[in-house]
Amino acid sequence: MRRWIGWIAAVLAVAVIAHVVTLHRLARRLDRRIEARVFGNIGRFNTMHFGSRPDENSRGVVRPSPDLLYASCPFDLSEGPLRLTAHVAHTTYWSIAGFDAATNNFFVRDDRQIAGDVIDLIVVRPEMAPPPSVAGQTVVHAPTDKGLFLIRILIDDETDLPRLDAIRHQATCETAALDLGAETSGLSPMQTRH
Repeated sequence: MRRWIGWIAAVLAVAVIAHVVTLHRLARRLDRRIEARVFGNIGRFNTMHFGSRPDENSRGVVRPSPDLLYASCPFDLSEGPLRLTAHVAHTTYWSIAGFDAATNNFFVRDDRQIAGDVIDLIVVRPEMAPPPSVAGQTVVHAPTDKGLFLIRILIDDETDLPRLDAIRHQATCETAALDLGAETSGLSPMQTRH
């Protein structure tokens, strides 16, 4: 009987170990697939991308609207904080949204929530020290190193398209200089979440 109990215990131990290893590898493989799907066709990280006006063949974003102009910044914070600036079109709907590597929305602002004509964001991980702050900057804590910021501008009048497109093309994103001696400050993750 003891011999059978030993064999059963050994088989169960091997089964548990195999189960844990399989789940760990499967999770990593799924993470890589999601990352490839989300970031694979977007382009370089920490650079603003401006697509053409969406049509029935556009699939750069999910369910694109031909009534919207898009600008996107796929980001990677592994080299340091990201600085993103954009001019706001207050005469029509304008928004900026941040998504983590699993496409969860962690930040959003629209034209009604921004008082000035420009939004200036410093994006960091919670454990990362942001660069020295500049007046008017908002510190945003991203939950993952990689993610995407998406700007949307509503074309409510076709004659206004050139002006709105010019506003869209003023948006920039790039890796910001990292000050390792600075203390983490700014908004907490809960304050930036909407």
